[in-house]
Amino acid sequence: MNVSIINIGDELLLGQVVNTNASSMSKMLVSAGMDVKEIAVVGDRREEIANALCRLEATSDAILVTGGLGPTKDDITKQVLCDFFHSHLIEDQTALDNVRRLFAIRGFELTPVNRAQALVPECCQVLNNDLGTAPCMWFQADNGKVVVSMPGVPFEMEWLMQNRVVPKLQQHFNAEHIINKNLLVQGIGESFFSDLVEPWELALPKCIRLAYLPQAGMLKLRLTARGNNRQTLQDAIDKAVEHLYPIAGQYIVGEDCETLAELAHKLLTDKGMTLATAESCTGGAIASLFTAQAGASHYFRGGIVAYSNDIKERTLGVKHSTLEQHGAVSEQTARQMVEGVRQLMDSDFAIATTGIAGPDGGTPEKPVGTVWIAVASRTHTEAALLNFPGRRRQQNIERSTNQALAMLIKAIVN
Repeated sequence: MNVSIINIGDELLLGQVVNTNASSMSKMLVSAGMDVKEIAVVGDRREEIANALCRLEATSDAILVTGGLGPTKDDITKQVLCDFFHSHLIEDQTALDNVRRLFAIRGFELTPVNRAQALVPECCQVLNNDLGTAPCMWFQADNGKVVVSMPGVPFEMEWLMQNRVVPKLQQHFNAEHIINKNLLVQGIGESFFSDLVEPWELALPKCIRLAYLPQAGMLKLRLTARGNNRQTLQDAIDKAVEHLYPIAGQYIVGEDCETLAELAHKLLTDKGMTLATAESCTGGAIASLFTAQAGASHYFRGGIVAYSNDIKERTLGVKHSTLEQHGAVSEQTARQMVEGVRQLMDSDFAIATTGIAGPDGGTPEKPVGTVWIAVASRTHTEAALLNFPGRRRQQNIERSTNQALAMLIKAIVN
C-alpha cells in the first residue's frame, strides 16, 4: 500500500514553521505497515494543491492532506477538494455539533465565520475531530483510492491519525504486518560499524530491511520486517538481533527506544533511581532532554548550568585551586562538578560536562571540541575526554550530550 502526504502552508515553504507533521505522519504510517511514497509541501494556492492531488493520485493508493482548513480566507483546501471530486459544500450536522461543543466548553459564542467550519464537500465522510473545530474528511474515489484531509495543527493531526485515520486505512486496504526494532549504537562510527557487521547484514532474510540512522555521536539501527504473518516476522527479527550481539554487542547500548535520552529515562524510571546534572558547555541541553519526557519528575532532581567559574566554585563546590591549576576544561573540574551536584541534590546519579563547544575559545593545548564528561553514582565516578573535530558549536553540543547519556546508561546498567 502506497501513501503520499501533502502538507499545505506558505509558512512551511518560507521556513517560518518546521514541518513536523511530515515526520510524525510517516512514522505512524510505516509502523502500521504502509509505504510512504512521497511527501509534497505546497503553498496556500489552489492550483498548487490541485496539481499535487492530480499527480499523486496516479501513483498512490491514499493521499493524506494537512492544512488549509481554518476559518480564514486563505484556508482553501475544502474548496479545492470540492473541485477535485466534482462536489459542493454542505453543512454537516456532525461537524456542526462538534464546533458547538468546543465553543461551549470555552465559553465562546458561535459566530458565522466559525460555523462555516462545519461546511464540508457533500461527497466526503466526516471523521470527528475531538480536539478541534476543523473536520477530518475522508474521500473515496470510484477506483478505490482514498484522500483524507486533516487540520495542520500538529496535536490535532496526531490524534486524528492515531484514532481515526490509520485504523480506517488499515481496515480499508487490509495492510500487511510490519515490525520495527530499534538498536542504539554508541562508541563507533557508522562506516566502521557497517564494515564490522557486513556478513551479518548480507545474511538477513529478505523480509527484513536494515536502515542506518546516524546522529551526532551515535547511531540508530532500525530493522523493519514486513509480511503477512506477524509471528513469523517477530521470530525473524528476534533471531537477527540474537546473531548480532556476538559480533557488535559491545557497541549496542539499548533496544526499542528512539533516543539515548528515552532509554535513560526508562532505566531510571524502572529502577527508581534519581538524577541530577551540572552542565557548562552543553548549556542545559541534557537536562532539557529529560524534562521533555512525561514522568521525568519521578527521578530528575534538577540541573545547574554552571557556565562561569564563580558558579562552579560557589554552587558546585569546585575548588579554586583546581580551576587555577587545571582550568575549567579538565578532568579534575569535571569530577568535582559531578560529585558536587550529586551531593547537593542527593541523587543516585549525576552528569557533568565542561568543554569548548566553539566556534571560538580554543587554545593549542585545548582546541575547540575538547570536552570532559563525568558521570557519578553514589559509589563511583567515571570521567572521559572527548576531542571532536570541527568548530560547529551545535554539533559539538549534541555529540557531548549523546556521549554523556551513553556513559550514564552504562553506569545505570552496571
